[in-house]
Amino acid sequence: MFLQSSSCPPVFLFHVMWYSLYLLRFSGIIFLSNDERNDFMSENTTNNIALINLPDMPESADNAVKNLTDAPTQNIGKTFADIWYLVFGGISQKAEKKRLQYAHDLEKFREQLDQSIDEIPDDKKLEPSLQTTAQALENSKYCVSSEILREMFTKLISGSMNSDTASLAHPSFPEILKQLSPSDALLLQDLFLSSQSSFPVASMGVKIRGNSYQILYDNVFIPPSISLEREQISLSLDSLKRANLISINYNKQISGDNFYNSLKRTPEYSNVSEFAIDYSVDHPNSTSYFKKGLIQLTSLGKTFCSICIGKH
Repeated sequence: MFLQSSSCPPVFLFHVMWYSLYLLRFSGIIFLSNDERNDFMSENTTNNIALINLPDMPESADNAVKNLTDAPTQNIGKTFADIWYLVFGGISQKAEKKRLQYAHDLEKFREQLDQSIDEIPDDKKLEPSLQTTAQALENSKYCVSSEILREMFTKLISGSMNSDTASLAHPSFPEILKQLSPSDALLLQDLFLSSQSSFPVASMGVKIRGNSYQILYDNVFIPPSISLEREQISLSLDSLKRANLISINYNKQISGDNFYNSLKRTPEYSNVSEFAIDYSVDHPNSTSYFKKGLIQLTSLGKTFCSICIGKH
């Protein structure tokens, strides 16, 4: 089961409970005054937990915490519902009043999750884990307004509860996914769903003398099937590379010049050619510089995409 109170040390259970209370406090369900916080941190309460002046938790919150630490009598659906309440309980209420759009997106996210989890065969359903499932729920609340990120979180969470794909749901994936922008996610999806495994990329500038270069455009790239602004493509490539989901290698290139012809029809290439001509007036030995490279999904990127995107 999720947690078994009969086998967990009391200290561990206390930390679990405290973490749950922290989530409730963060969501606005439990409020402590400054004096109460000071009392809690004082030496007089160090060895007496009963002196913590917390108001009674709402019954729904109390049940949610209890179900997470109670004996293994709760079914998978109930356990998942409890995690959902602990993460989103207070936020949902505030969103309904202050951010209607967020509340709408959050409800859509819940519907997508319910449907995705319901589609898992009963004999393959697993208990949600704190390390992956709960962390994914926590991180997803910052991304639910983006359709593609919402879909990727849905697949990650449901995949972590499916015995066929749970081994692919690495605990680092929720944090990686939280740090992606919608454009990053679109570009990554485009690469993963493409029939190609390597993609042409180029660095463009002017060769001044010897091995000296002035780079004007780095990582010029045309996505396989989506349209993004040049600046956004460059930013997303850097983001995906930083997350170790893709590699950009200028020590290798795709065989055949025809793969790079499309990059020579870009505005960047035209600008470099014009700049090189003007620059050569004062620097006769200078020439345009076009360095070929390739982009590939890393092993981590392939695994991440297989569970967060999946083949259609």
